[in-house]
Formats: sequence, C-alpha cells, structure tokens
Amino acid sequence: MYKIFYLIGAGDYGKQLKVFLKKNKIVSSIQFVDDLLNLNVNNFLKKKNKLFFNITISKPIIRESIYLKLNKKNFVYKSLIFPNKNIYSNKIGNGCILEPNILVSNDVSLGQGNFVFFGTIIAHNVTVGSFCNIGCNVVISGNTKIGNKVMIGANTFISDNLVICDNTMITPGSVVLKSIKKPGIYQNNLMIKPL
Repeated sequence: MYKIFYLIGAGDYGKQLKVFLKKNKIVSSIQFVDDLLNLNVNNFLKKKNKLFFNITISKPIIRESIYLKLNKKNFVYKSLIFPNKNIYSNKIGNGCILEPNILVSNDVSLGQGNFVFFGTIIAHNVTVGSFCNIGCNVVISGNTKIGNKVMIGANTFISDNLVICDNTMITPGSVVLKSIKKPGIYQNNLMIKPL
C-alpha cells in the first residue's frame, strides 16, 4: 500500500479509476493532479520525496509527454493491476493500467503506460508498444505486434500474425484481418483519415 498515490488527470477516467482502486483496496489515499483544474500541480512538481503516480489521461501522446516530464528519480510511474487470475505474463511495463476481467496470455509483452480495459483478451506472443489504449472487450489474436500510441476501440477483433503501426486509431467494433502499415484512423482495414 502507498501512503499517497497520485493520479495525474482528474477527468472522467481518473474519477472512475479512483473508485475502482478504493473498492479493490489497491490504494488507500489518492490525490489528483490536474493542470486544467489547478489541483496541486506546482506543489507536486516541487516535491523531493519519493512519489508514486499513474497518468489517467486517455490521449496516448499527452500521456507520453507527461511521463517524459516526470521521468525523475523521485517520481515512480507505477502500474495499477486489478485482482485478476488470468494474467500469465510478467512482461508488463511501468505505468500500465490493467482492469478486471481481462486475459493476458503467456509470452505477451506490454510496454509502459498502456491501458487495457475490462473484458479484453490478448493471446499468446503478442507485443504491445507503449502508451496504447486497448478498449473494452477487444480480442488481439496471437503473434501480433501493436506499435506505440495505438488506440483500439471497444469490441474490436484483430486477427493473428498482424502488425499495427505506431500512431494508429482503430474504431470500435472493427474487424482487422490484415496489417496496418500507415498511421491513421481505421474502420476495419479501411483508412478513414490519415494522421
């Protein structure tokens, strides 16, 4: 248990996460830090003692930029992993949030700062880069490689042996049957907007 755990981002997901953390007794004392709401930002940045935090902002590029600013000795980017009997990988980077009722199979590698939401299944030998969002009830089949800053919408199916490049957004409910090689917003395998 942490004396105080800091959540950076007091938006809807941060507030939801606070409830989950307290109910599951993962963290007893939580403080929000949010520059838009002027919540403790200056005091937080001046602290010299060891601080444990996670970033609850949904946009991967913003999450990464905040992490890079806080990458100091006394700031410890901690993963929040809810009680779950179906996590078989120990290759989980710092700052990940793994919600309840997910399956992370053997030989899965998750980079830092990833969100894996409720009901998701990640099959064997999958590699996920850093600062990705994997929505609720997503299925990622085996031997697939997901790049950095990828957002996968809820209820999406990604077939096996694929590569999804960095900076890609896949819309909810998509079925991805071939690799995605150019950054953009995709519905199924069709690019609807380049990034």
